This record gives sequence, C-alpha cells and structure tokens, in this order.
Amino acid sequence: MRIAPLLLLGLVSIVLIAAQRPASVTANDEQDLTPASELALLMREMAAHADSVKAGLNRGDRQLPPYPAGVSKLLTATPTKDMHIDPITFPTFGKDYQAKVKALYKAPLKQRAQAYNALVLSCANCHSTHCPGPMMRIKKMYVKLEG
Repeated sequence: MRIAPLLLLGLVSIVLIAAQRPASVTANDEQDLTPASELALLMREMAAHADSVKAGLNRGDRQLPPYPAGVSKLLTATPTKDMHIDPITFPTFGKDYQAKVKALYKAPLKQRAQAYNALVLSCANCHSTHCPGPMMRIKKMYVKLEG
C-alpha cells in the first residue's frame, strides 16, 4: 500500500520537471536550416544516378539510365559553407569520377557491373579523404559480381 503514494509522488515530480523547460524554447521555434550547397545537391544527384544504375544492373537491364549531365559541374560546384575542399586532391578525385562515369557508359554489357563498381570505388576513394559521412551508404552501392 505504500508503493501507490510513492508512485504518485514520482509521477508528479516528473511532470513538474518536464514543465520547467527554458522560456526561450517554444513549440513553434523553427530550426535555422541552411539550404544545401551546389555540391551537396550534385552529390545527391550522383547518388540517385548510382542507385538507378545498380537497380538496372540487378534487374538485368540492357540500357543504362540517362547520362548524368550534372557530372560536368563536379569540379566547379560550390561546396557547403565552411567545408574545406582540398584544391589538389579534390580535382584529382573529381576527374577520376568523371572518367569512371564515361567508362561505365562505354563499357560492353558484360563488363558493365565491373565498370559500375569502379565508379563506386571512385566515390569511396574521394569520400575517405573528403567528407567521410556518406561512406556507409557508398559501401552499400556495390553490386555483386558473378563468378
């Protein structure tokens, strides 16, 4: 019988503590969200393209999705504010990615999965140096090779 009053006291304490949030915080506060940079938007476009290619390869499609036109802007896209982009390594990685996209579209059907995985490796190589956040997603982009 003594447990009920203790539970009630505990519940009332929790409610009182929760009600004492700082006056500066209201339910209607909006987060200050910065719009995505050109480079961030381009990276999303590149990831969507890779997802489309992977899905097509897994289905056995003979056609690739349309060539990603945005890839040509990779070296000139504005990065996220305060993001350090190394002026020596980033262009090297960017040019490698662009070359891998071209190689994918030139690859014979039987070599397309290998060309795609080389493209994904290009993403992983760059992101292991610049902005490592997407590495978990990149690792999931590879396709299994037969044999």
